[in-house]
Amino acid sequence: MIRELASDELNIIEDLAKVIWPVSFKKMISSAQIKYMLDWMYKQEKLKENYRNGHRYAIFTENNNSIGFISYETKTNKSTVRIHKLYVHPLIQKKGIGKKLLDYTVKKARNKNMFYVDLFVNRTNPAVLFYKHLGFTIEEEIDLDIGNGYFMNDYRMKLKI
Repeated sequence: MIRELASDELNIIEDLAKVIWPVSFKKMISSAQIKYMLDWMYKQEKLKENYRNGHRYAIFTENNNSIGFISYETKTNKSTVRIHKLYVHPLIQKKGIGKKLLDYTVKKARNKNMFYVDLFVNRTNPAVLFYKHLGFTIEEEIDLDIGNGYFMNDYRMKLKI
């Protein structure tokens, strides 16, 4: 089941990220960078700030367990819904949950009369193939300085809906 979270439930996102990130990113970035990024992006203050600025968060639950999440933001001026986060618990990946979360967001985008969904993904992340399989195209490479000597080396990928 997928459901949107209220602003007072964002601790669920922080807790899931702390479980998912160290496993999912261990081959892509250093453990020090993982810790830095978790502190930067997933602290309650930051999640609530993002929520106030229009980010929405939805979780996938199964047997009353939260096992995946997505966050997205509508960018009306670009006719785009931007996916900021899409993660599934590492023990339950490759079972269609990520696709269900993505489909949920695409439906939201269509309901808002948007034409595109886009996202950023680490260039070495196996998820690049997942997104390509679903029709996303690579639009550009981005090297974003996130501070403390760390960079996000991403693709911006886009899906026409």
